[in-house]
Amino acid sequence: MSNQYGQQPYPGNHSPVPGFETPQEQYGYPAGQPMYPPPYPMAYGPQPNGRPGSVTAAAVLGFVQAGITLLTTGLLFAALFASTSEQDYSALVFWSLATAQLVGLLLLTIGSVQLLSGKSRVLYLCGAALELAICAFYLVMVIGASVNAAALVSDYYAQGFAVGLSIFPVFFAIMPMVGLFLSAGSGTGDYLRSNGR
Repeated sequence: MSNQYGQQPYPGNHSPVPGFETPQEQYGYPAGQPMYPPPYPMAYGPQPNGRPGSVTAAAVLGFVQAGITLLTTGLLFAALFASTSEQDYSALVFWSLATAQLVGLLLLTIGSVQLLSGKSRVLYLCGAALELAICAFYLVMVIGASVNAAALVSDYYAQGFAVGLSIFPVFFAIMPMVGLFLSAGSGTGDYLRSNGR
């Protein structure tokens, strides 16, 4: 005995368990009818665009650069606190540098979170620009030290070591530079505008 759709109905068109409705009866379908999931409510108005890959990549680069900056800032503050008794006015440069690194770390972290959520890119751009300025300062310091070392030391290995140190500021500048270009691009701007910000 089957209904018009070829299905065997429950005896008496009710649930096999007393006191419970069949899933069809819960959603307003007659018992024994095929059950389809209820339709999802459609949102009204334009849908926001999905997050472009440039936004995700810039935010990931910001988080990685913030992590690296956290390590170098911690080392710099540890060295400064360990040598407080022997510091003179030249230590003010390193205290300022450590403070700038800490500010850059905070700007990159908060800016990456805001960029991922589609709120704003201003803090991220400021943090990336500050990180590039810090890397440029380190590069000038290393090149100045290597020129002084080259003038004082005639050993080619010592001169090569001093010049080789200039690779580190350039290496640390790659991620903020790429992140700066990605976050300043038109895809990021379109994404932020589509989110109404």
